[in-house]
Amino acid sequence: MLATVTLGALGLAAWHHAGWPLLLRRAARRAPAMPAPLADAALPLVTLVMPAHNEAEFVVAKLRNLAALDYPRDRLRVVLACDGCTDATVALARAALAGLDLDCEVRDLRPNRGKLAVLNETIAGISQGVVALSDVSAMLPADALRLAVAHFADAGLGAVGGTYLLSRPGSAGEATYWRYQVAVKRGEAALGAPLGLHGAFWCFRREAWAPLEADTINDDFIMPMRMHLAGWRLAYDERIRVVEAEVADAALEARRRRRIAAGNAQQLWRLLGLLHPRQGGVALAFASGKALRVLMPFLLVLALLGSVALAAESTFFAVLAGCEAFGIGLALLGVALPDAAPKPLAVLRYLLVGHLASGFGVARYLLMRQRQPWRRASPQAARS
Repeated sequence: MLATVTLGALGLAAWHHAGWPLLLRRAARRAPAMPAPLADAALPLVTLVMPAHNEAEFVVAKLRNLAALDYPRDRLRVVLACDGCTDATVALARAALAGLDLDCEVRDLRPNRGKLAVLNETIAGISQGVVALSDVSAMLPADALRLAVAHFADAGLGAVGGTYLLSRPGSAGEATYWRYQVAVKRGEAALGAPLGLHGAFWCFRREAWAPLEADTINDDFIMPMRMHLAGWRLAYDERIRVVEAEVADAALEARRRRRIAAGNAQQLWRLLGLLHPRQGGVALAFASGKALRVLMPFLLVLALLGSVALAAESTFFAVLAGCEAFGIGLALLGVALPDAAPKPLAVLRYLLVGHLASGFGVARYLLMRQRQPWRRASPQAARS
């Protein structure tokens, strides 16, 4: 029994880390064709919503970035929803707008209520057109809106997202991780639908939206996937290259991973319908990616403990235990040499730290749940 459980855990780990990515890579070779941009007369009204909490570092650059978008001024409205900011975000935004050709409303909302409360209230007040969501620290290419709204010529399409790039990765491991995530989105789209959309920038039809529970963590996953369950199609457009300006240090990245892990546990429960066989490729993607990601830290511990327990009775499991210990040792060496580790060690370190953060985040969600609204990770919060 122990041997069966151990091999099962190892098999699932191998599928999640190697088999599934390989399948996605092959699927991505037949990615769907992208639509051509619409003529100006056919462009819809877009309301771009940005929830913000203490974004003084990026808000001016973001507003200038939006003012440079190639989209008719009379069809673009921006709402900067400042959620209980305690820094100069509101003052800096209003001062910057005085010199910009941008229809932007700055809302100074108090007290702080959390991102989901702000999103639910703001989107509910939008009556028509396309809604775009974007992070303040994410810079958009000039043609982002034109490329995105072209997808809505398909009457059955509910949402579309772009790809996510880092201006300066905090580590080699982080750079590898996000390259992997982009490849995953490309493969998922080829299988039928991307699982979630990068929260840095995505767009949806107003009529496809429904409010989320106030304690939702990964809104950029649950919101589009509920649209999918309601019958809307999703699209991923790699031509929309959104660049993250914020540079994550180790503390910030660990906090993000814990938050995402807790969100993965939450969405597994709230989106069980995605595992139904009638979902086809989406069900396979959800089980192989998101569901196994929740379980992976615990499966890896189970595999290691099982291999060690069986090593005395089996040469095969002794070799497995040795290989596992060697891999952990290399990852720990990468931790000990954060600035000098070669790329393979940096990637192993990132995986080890990521799985530890994931296990902590899942356990925290299951045991303690969330006692206050989740907010976008920030360097200040990560250091607190």
